Amino acid sequence: MKTKFIISVTILFLISAFSTLRGQELKEVVQPLSADATKGFLNTIDIDPTGTLRVTYKMKVKKKSDDISYEDYSFDKDLKFTGSQQAQEPKSTYEDYERTSYIAYVGGTTSFDVLSMKLKIFKIVQLMTWDRAHQYYEVKKTISKEDIKPKNDDGKVYMGYASYNSRDPKNTDLLVLAKADTKDKAESQAFYILLFNDKLELKSLPLRLGGDYSLVYSGQLNDENDNVIMIFAPREGTGDIAEYIYLQYDLTGNEVYRSSFKSPASAMIVTDMAENAGNVYFIGSSSKSNKAYEDVFSEYAPIFNPGNTGAGANKVDLKWQKSSEATMENLHLLKFTGNELAMASTTPTKAFKEKFKTVKGDKGASVYKGKKFNVTKFHVTPDEEYFVAGQLVGMEAIGKVYYDLICFHLDKQGNLRAQYGLGRSSEDKKSEIFKVPQNFYPGENGTIYWEVLDAKGIKGYDSFADAYNGVPTFYPQYFPRIVAINLKDAEMTSLHQLGGGKYFLNQKFTGIYNKEKRCITYIGRDLKYKNLWVGQAKL
Repeated sequence: MKTKFIISVTILFLISAFSTLRGQELKEVVQPLSADATKGFLNTIDIDPTGTLRVTYKMKVKKKSDDISYEDYSFDKDLKFTGSQQAQEPKSTYEDYERTSYIAYVGGTTSFDVLSMKLKIFKIVQLMTWDRAHQYYEVKKTISKEDIKPKNDDGKVYMGYASYNSRDPKNTDLLVLAKADTKDKAESQAFYILLFNDKLELKSLPLRLGGDYSLVYSGQLNDENDNVIMIFAPREGTGDIAEYIYLQYDLTGNEVYRSSFKSPASAMIVTDMAENAGNVYFIGSSSKSNKAYEDVFSEYAPIFNPGNTGAGANKVDLKWQKSSEATMENLHLLKFTGNELAMASTTPTKAFKEKFKTVKGDKGASVYKGKKFNVTKFHVTPDEEYFVAGQLVGMEAIGKVYYDLICFHLDKQGNLRAQYGLGRSSEDKKSEIFKVPQNFYPGENGTIYWEVLDAKGIKGYDSFADAYNGVPTFYPQYFPRIVAINLKDAEMTSLHQLGGGKYFLNQKFTGIYNKEKRCITYIGRDLKYKNLWVGQAKL
């Protein structure tokens, strides 16, 4: 690698802000970029053990050049700019390869099958080639694409509900949750786990629920096994309508957990899940109804339909989405430890108004009134208090939109301590189509920090490939707001915004947290790509 060191002679603008609330310290610096860097893209961010920060920009790749150019910007532990350094390295070359993928789906793109829930397996084989000029793999050609039948097809017509696969890209096996008709009067339709592998073999495993059930929720854990979880509710006539079933399977079809549990409501819809320290949590809600789940809500079925362009993934999911938008009377939090329901709480919607909290300087925060919300972050403190942060959601002509930010603070038993609220800083339509990422970080003296990365919709180029191909789009740029919360009093004590509304974070680099130093480092830029911005919050 050839390198050339350049001492920057541009002026460094330093802006520092210090908070007197609970010792929080904020610091921001702005460093002008070179002409080459303004045309490039943020490539990597590195902080070494001494606290030295290095921000690397990748220059626009020249087709005829044999090298790729970079430029590093270095800052010491106090964010003092120490200089820039240019570097080049030879372009890489890699061999072509074939990529085979399998997709489980329902429906289709014609009027004959667009509403169908019949399960299909699609195989696509593509030749991937390395673009040496621009240094990335691209599809050279599609060798084949076709619907396929397993070699050992059992002749059953399966209705698809959900599909999961390993996060290992080399593993193309599928686990599909499906349902088929039976001749059993006690179980007119049965759920199955279907295992499909790259040898085109299908293995069908009946779940044997013992009656007619509706799928309430399914999802995949982030554990090393990529386990799949499911919740089922009995239909009217199948025993106690509040006696739900919880299942967990690994991707090879082995049953890990199975348990029956008493649901907090006979009809409880589950909209999100989370996991922490081996525990699995579910966020649910219910109306006043005491009927069975199927009589109040639609089944959960997020499987892909290539012909569906509406708000849902398919016709069943569209019904589920509509039923989930009803105003609810109760919020529920469920905790599973292994095979057992360790905790199930119920909070009436009317309780949120009296425990609503906001912070000085914020505008537009909303009290939760039972409408559908999207959970962005679920956090458990060392004392096992729960923070459920998300946004109110709705549907408009442009699709799903995300409104004000809400955060539920619950104690160890799942009882509501407070509802914290923040208004969105950017309420224009092109910003509301993007979720607002949120995180929680522990502080000192019984303080926890709620990080909100407000999204601002920008029209432009989201990536180098978009810029090269001349394909502008709307994409999110973020700027951080940090709220301090006093755990003892359940109060929001301060709100700070970094970047001043002028500097934004790249969506691929939204912050680096140092647990030992309790410090978050942000890297951003202005909208004209002229300046590098670095923000730091010591919590």
